[in-house]
Amino acid sequence: MDYLKYLEEPELRKPTWVGAFIGWLDAQEGASRSIRYLVKQLKAKRFVEIDPEEFYDFTAVRPSAYNDDQGQRVIRWPTNELFYWFNPETETDFIFFLGTEPSLKWRTYIEMMMSVIDRYGVETVVTLGSLADAVPHTRDSLISGNANKDEIKDRLGGLRLMGGGYQGPVGITSVFTDACTKRGLDCLSLWGHAPHYVQRRPNDKVVKALVSRLNQMLGLTVPLEEVEERARTFETEVTKAISSSVEVSAYVKRLERQFDSAIEQGGELPNPEAVVDDLEAFLRQERSEGDQFSAN
Repeated sequence: MDYLKYLEEPELRKPTWVGAFIGWLDAQEGASRSIRYLVKQLKAKRFVEIDPEEFYDFTAVRPSAYNDDQGQRVIRWPTNELFYWFNPETETDFIFFLGTEPSLKWRTYIEMMMSVIDRYGVETVVTLGSLADAVPHTRDSLISGNANKDEIKDRLGGLRLMGGGYQGPVGITSVFTDACTKRGLDCLSLWGHAPHYVQRRPNDKVVKALVSRLNQMLGLTVPLEEVEERARTFETEVTKAISSSVEVSAYVKRLERQFDSAIEQGGELPNPEAVVDDLEAFLRQERSEGDQFSAN
């Protein structure tokens, strides 16, 4: 069965792939909303979608219901979509991917993705992720990165690098990057760090930081005014939400001092999956002690 549905077959010029997965490493929707923002601002056109039937356990990743503009009830299934954008400034076009981390048949899913990459001659792949971290909401969102080849790390523009050597559970992004590396592709990753004590989402400060970095790294000129306004609103609302808690306010002040000191010192950051493992262990301990707090 062919799970890929081509709605259009554009002639693309050495496209760069920029993508994100909804799921494990999309804290506060930072990565997925970044792709949505790019698609909206650039008016990128959808040209491929993936049939979800074979790749999801719908009791775990459930479809949702909503009413459309005509008031008709519609079922929305987990989506995987690709969009293209003709770049008027250079001879390199773009493919934007937004998918939902699959529950099943990861290897089949990845091979299907690679067939699109092979078909359009993609040479550079950029993946986006966001992770919950011990960072304050009152600072510009930290962006870190990594590359699969030493010779392309300078394209990250001086970003702090994620460390290697992690051993443990991984998300679909790592499996996808591994497949791209085995194809000899250049792979770059950008990671937005979101404050772990904030439960509300989405976090548009992370979106602003990721899109701004993509502009610099890929020579894009995506307007930022809309997301900048939403980022200011996010910070204001979170500050207001935590202001009634002396404990949380003091905790944020401590994070601010740690954050400022860490930025000055620089150095390598832990692998994103290691950060998630550590954070989950921390939250389990907090829950067991009855001292967990959050800003809603």
